Amino acid sequence: MSAPTRRQHDADLIIAGAGCAGLSALWHVMHSAGRNRSIVVIDRNFEPVDDRTWAFWGTPAAPFANLADRTWDQVRVRFPGWESTQQLRGPQWPAESARRSYTRVRRRDYDRAILDEARRRPNVRFVAQDILGIRDDPEAAVVELAEGELRAPLVFQSAHLSPESHAATVRHPLRQHFGGWEVRTERPVFDPCVVTLMDFDTRQHDGTSFFYVLPEQRDRALVEHTMFSLEPRSDDFHDQQIRSRLDAMGAGDVSIERREYGSIPMEDRSVDQRWGNHIWNIGTVGGRTKPTTGYTFQRIHAQTRHLIDGWAHERQLQPLPDAPARFELADRILLNILHHHPEQGRPIFERLFRTTPIDDVLTFLDEQSTPAADARMMGRLPWTPFLRAAFAEFAASTTASLGRRRRHP
Repeated sequence: MSAPTRRQHDADLIIAGAGCAGLSALWHVMHSAGRNRSIVVIDRNFEPVDDRTWAFWGTPAAPFANLADRTWDQVRVRFPGWESTQQLRGPQWPAESARRSYTRVRRRDYDRAILDEARRRPNVRFVAQDILGIRDDPEAAVVELAEGELRAPLVFQSAHLSPESHAATVRHPLRQHFGGWEVRTERPVFDPCVVTLMDFDTRQHDGTSFFYVLPEQRDRALVEHTMFSLEPRSDDFHDQQIRSRLDAMGAGDVSIERREYGSIPMEDRSVDQRWGNHIWNIGTVGGRTKPTTGYTFQRIHAQTRHLIDGWAHERQLQPLPDAPARFELADRILLNILHHHPEQGRPIFERLFRTTPIDDVLTFLDEQSTPAADARMMGRLPWTPFLRAAFAEFAASTTASLGRRRRHP
C-alpha cells in the first residue's frame, strides 16, 4: 500500500483575523519582498466599520499616521482643583521630523485603505467565515472553519489565545473598560486644540476612573469614560457618566453621532508570541497590549513589521524582542496597586503628572526612556504603595521560580 499523500497547502501564509493586527500584517506583506506569495485572510466579514478609533502619540513617521483624520500637539491632564496643559515635543525635539503629536485614526479609514489595496492583488484571497479553532499539526498550521479547514506552513493569528497563554496564571485580572460618545453639543464647551488625556476630576467608583476627550470643534468631540477595575461595568453605566459630565460642562442639548464601547485586558498574564512550529500570535493575543495603559496600536505594527520582514526574507522567525525588564516590573507593580488598593490610583497619577512633564511620561510609556530618567520619575512618586507592591511582586516571582525548579529539577 502506498503512503498517504500529504495534503497541499492552501496558501503560503494565512492571516486569521482581520482586526487591527491582522490587517497590519496584511499591509506589511503587501509592502514586503513576499508581496507576490499566496495569502489567505480569514474573518467573519470584511466590510469597513466605524465602531472605534485608535489614538496614539508619535512622530509623522509613525505607522499609519498618514491615515489620521485629526492630530493635536497640546495635551491636558486634570485633577480635582488643578490641571495642566502642555505642548508635545518629543525625545529629539526640536527636529521637525521628531516632533511628537497626538494622532487619531478611525477604524473605517484604516480598514478601507488596507482592504482596498489588497482586493486589487490577485494573490490575496478573502474567506468570510468564523474561525472555530486553530491547531499546529506536524507539517502545517490548520485553521478550522465551519465549511472545512485551511492549511499553510505559517499562520499569523489574532483570534485565540494559545493553549499555553490561556493556561498561564493571572494574578492581577484587571480590565480597562470604557464607553465613548462622539457628540455635537448645543454650546461650545470644548477646546479643539487640546486633547484631554486624563481627567480624574470625577468619582472613582471603587476603581480608577477618568474621562478622555478628543475635540474636533468647539461643539464637537469624542468624550469617553474609562475605568480600571476587576469587573467591567455596563454600557449604561458609562453612558450615565458621560451624560453627567456633559451636563456639568454646560453642554446643553447633545446629539450623539456615534458610540463606542470596549473592554481590554490589563493583566499580568504571560503571553507567548509563538504557538508551536507554524503559528504566531499577533495583537492582543500576542501580548501587544501594554498592561497598564491598554495602548496597543503602535505596538502591533512593530510586531507585525518584525515578523513579516523575517518571513519575506525567509529567515527563521524570532519573537519581537522584549523591552528592558524594568518596564515589565513597573507594569506589574502598578497593576498590583490598582488591583489591591484601587483608591491609590488617582493619587499616584496625580503625583506623576504634578512632578513629571507629560512628554517624559509618554517617553516612559513608549519604553524608550533611560534608567536615569526612570529613577528620577519614580523617586518623586509615593514610596509606601510602590515598596509594598514591589515586595509582593518579588515574593510572587520567587515562589513561582521555586515551583518551576521543583517541577523540573
